[in-house]
Amino acid sequence: MRSSDYNRLRPCPWSCRRDILIIFSLILSLGSVGASEPIPIVATTSTDFFGYDGLWSAISIRVGSPEQYLSVFPSTLSQETWVVGPAGCDGTSICENKRGGLFSANESSSFNARGFFELNFNPELGGSGYGYYGLDTLSLNDAISVPDQIISVVNATEYWVGTLGLGVQQTRFNGSEDISPLLSSLIQKRNDIPSRSYGYTAGAAYRLKSVPASLTLGGIDANRFVPNNMSFTLSQDYSPIVAINSISLSSGAESLPSNWDSNPQTLLDISQADLFTIDSSTPFLWLPEPACDAFANALNLTYDDTLQLYLFPDDNSSSPSALSAWNLTFTFTLSNLPGSSDGIELTLPYDAFNLQLTYPFPNLDANFTSPPTNYFPLRKAANSTQYTIGRAFLQETYLTVDYERNNFSISQAVFTLDAVSNVNLLAISRPEGSTWPGPPGSGLSTGAKIGIGIGAGIGALLALGVALWFCFRKRDEPGNSGTEKEKRRSFLSRLQKHPDSKTSVSELLGDKRQPTEVPADPSVSRFELAASTPIEMPAGPVSPSFFESNEAPRGSALMRNDPRRPAELEQQHSANKAAEAAASERSGSPVPPYSPAEVNHRFSNSVSPYSVRHSRAFGTVSSGDQGISPVGASHDGHSRQSSNTNSRSMSSPISPELTSRSQAQLLPGGSTSPATSTSRGSLLVPQLNGRPPSRSPSSGSRFVEEGLTTVTEERPPGPPVRSNTPADRFSWEQ
Repeated sequence: MRSSDYNRLRPCPWSCRRDILIIFSLILSLGSVGASEPIPIVATTSTDFFGYDGLWSAISIRVGSPEQYLSVFPSTLSQETWVVGPAGCDGTSICENKRGGLFSANESSSFNARGFFELNFNPELGGSGYGYYGLDTLSLNDAISVPDQIISVVNATEYWVGTLGLGVQQTRFNGSEDISPLLSSLIQKRNDIPSRSYGYTAGAAYRLKSVPASLTLGGIDANRFVPNNMSFTLSQDYSPIVAINSISLSSGAESLPSNWDSNPQTLLDISQADLFTIDSSTPFLWLPEPACDAFANALNLTYDDTLQLYLFPDDNSSSPSALSAWNLTFTFTLSNLPGSSDGIELTLPYDAFNLQLTYPFPNLDANFTSPPTNYFPLRKAANSTQYTIGRAFLQETYLTVDYERNNFSISQAVFTLDAVSNVNLLAISRPEGSTWPGPPGSGLSTGAKIGIGIGAGIGALLALGVALWFCFRKRDEPGNSGTEKEKRRSFLSRLQKHPDSKTSVSELLGDKRQPTEVPADPSVSRFELAASTPIEMPAGPVSPSFFESNEAPRGSALMRNDPRRPAELEQQHSANKAAEAAASERSGSPVPPYSPAEVNHRFSNSVSPYSVRHSRAFGTVSSGDQGISPVGASHDGHSRQSSNTNSRSMSSPISPELTSRSQAQLLPGGSTSPATSTSRGSLLVPQLNGRPPSRSPSSGSRFVEEGLTTVTEERPPGPPVRSNTPADRFSWEQ
């Protein structure tokens, strides 16, 4: 094989292979343009169960800076986050742990207080009270932190554990800017989730070894439910509302209860079908009174007027253990509209409604040492606006809400060990042409993003082809017959300058197509100036008598340069001096003899303007000199004033100027804190900017949009702080 053929077939050198790898990596990165999409977020569940009306699984969040860990319940209606303040407990750790932790707004550097406002949550269900509102950072885990979230500090016991709002309506405080809730902020500010959607099941303390809740933002956990084809539409205020066509109760026991005339028992028939709101902030079922009576007759329940709840009788005929032995199953038939034949059936065991009340549940006659009270989570609804399905129903069902498609679904929950232990995330993407605001840079459609990625990939492939052409082209050009060849460099290395190279860019050498330019005239050439030839000074002759003298010391050669030589030496060597002077004149040396300066400038007044005149105390500068530093001390010990009397005095850049305050500003009445401003004299309700509330019985902190009323108070309560004395409402002390 000829040498030229071998050069053509020689494998690609390492430098070319490195270039190919770099370009191939570029292709992979460009090919992923438009393909990287956010994934759903799985909220962290707390290991404990909370509640004075049952045992409920909570979600763990962090609020403030530094982060304060709290446990809260998800709220399917509210768009706010409620946390329990320090005044919500009596100072004991037992209370703090049972309420999911306390949030101290004063200890958060990022808390932006907005003042006191009415909660106005679930007014149809009797919800009332006020909260200390502000904006703060909310974190779901170590990687997800969302700033400027609506935080309300609540101290009342009507809301025992805080809530995490899953609503999407915006909030406005006293005409300020619209504040986005959590789901919208995760998309518009951070692009952390695919869409405004979530999947939630409340968990079940009675299943397996206490199954925790499951909350997925931007998607669902497909392992936690059985899918179905039923879809429901959201209400005008984006609340999940379903129609309950019937409720039945069946028993799997061999012998039926004595008061049953059939199996199953009908608790709510098609004639009573109506719309019900799914509200996870309440544990109860708010049903029409005829349906409540049917429940009471089938289960032998008694109604307590003080608690407004159904309790079990004192005898053992219908105790919770006896009802568990009946193997009861509740079946709910749901549809999108009342009376529709297109619906689904969801079943719940009796254990989902076997709950207990503990201290300090409102109006419960008990204390910290009292035993729990068994009850059935059923309440009478005064009218259709109170029809609600609470958290007890969500223990056995899985709720999926897609705000951007304006629909939701409700499915049967799964409690197998594999489903609880493993997560199967499915993202809910944003629909094409969604009217909801998207993440930054979301103006391009998905097809356009894919097209950009494909075009970038094709361009990278072309670059790869060019690199391969440079790598595999033949090494020698025709006509290059030298034994030493130019070192071959890779394609990318030709574009780079070696870090160790200190040479500048040179002009290419000439060839046949680009001849080298010849200098036009010798005068344009550069020549270095000729330097004078250095001349060595000739040495003067030394008289022989100098070496013959016995008095001449060994170092007299140095002493002869001393101008203060003794007089006897001058007489002794006067002849030699004359001979040396004559020889020096004959030498013709161009160096003149040295003579000391006539005037000693060391003690003169000629001082360099660039040197500082020092006093006898070394290092101190005389204050009387001109050009003293502007920050230096004056004669009287105070700071030097500016020479310009019209100019303002400026503070030193190394010491901040303290702003003087008037005595009026230091008085309590002169405080300008947001919490003590004039707006605190009246409790205003934050306004929602959006659709008017529907007839839904639970609006999720839907504020009054028209007819805003002001509640006048002579002395509004101060910001929530930790109480130094036990609360008046309850105490954990015995």
